[in-house]
Amino acid sequence: MLSKRCSPVPHHFEQCEEWIVATGIYIDGLNLYYGALRNSPYRWLDLERFCQVLLPQDQISTIRYFTAPIYLRQDTNSRSRQSIYLRALRTTPNVQVHLGHFISTEKWRAIAENNKKPSELFQPKFRPERLFRYIWADSRTRRQGDANLAKVVIEQEKGTDVNLAAHLLNDCARNLIDRALVISNDSDLSGAIQIARTFVDDIGILNPHMQRTSSYLKKSAKFEIHLRESALSRSQFSQTIVDANGKQISRPRVWK
Repeated sequence: MLSKRCSPVPHHFEQCEEWIVATGIYIDGLNLYYGALRNSPYRWLDLERFCQVLLPQDQISTIRYFTAPIYLRQDTNSRSRQSIYLRALRTTPNVQVHLGHFISTEKWRAIAENNKKPSELFQPKFRPERLFRYIWADSRTRRQGDANLAKVVIEQEKGTDVNLAAHLLNDCARNLIDRALVISNDSDLSGAIQIARTFVDDIGILNPHMQRTSSYLKKSAKFEIHLRESALSRSQFSQTIVDANGKQISRPRVWK
């Protein structure tokens, strides 16, 4: 999909100034949030501006943002703030939001501190000892080998990485982009990037985490961009923005 920016000259020739690179950005939303935005002053991030700051020479043809509606028990505030942010993103024409989902399950899992006595797992310690033995008795009957088990709630995000991989492959195979940037440090995406590069070779990664970039992603990508704090600070929405219906959307107070 490479195109030329040209200006007409005599004798029916064209003088082409430069090639225009159509770039697609694929953002793992929760990976970006927990890697670079959580507990920072940059959560009110304008993704369209952010992507242009990252690749100022490119023509950003599409920005795909993949996330899942937060479902955490007894945490309605996070859900509300996420909903506000998704409304803000939908005011930017180049950003397409793709939603997965969360599932919540209860499972028995081994307690990590199995080398300790059961009474030491609780702070403050139970008194009297008879009360502790009564409470612990039922759990002690549920064992796996020598491990003590506890019933835990497991929240899992589903669909985000699969959706990202599918859209990346589709856009590359259909020749809709000339370059791609994947913003994530999820090593599960390495296979999709390798396959996508058989259609569009110029695919890079940006790791939003402070930790080392996945070696699998590094091997699969052609290039890597490093995230700088200045790119986040320069790419914030205005305090209040207006959607297509004229309704105001304000930055959540706790994000200030």
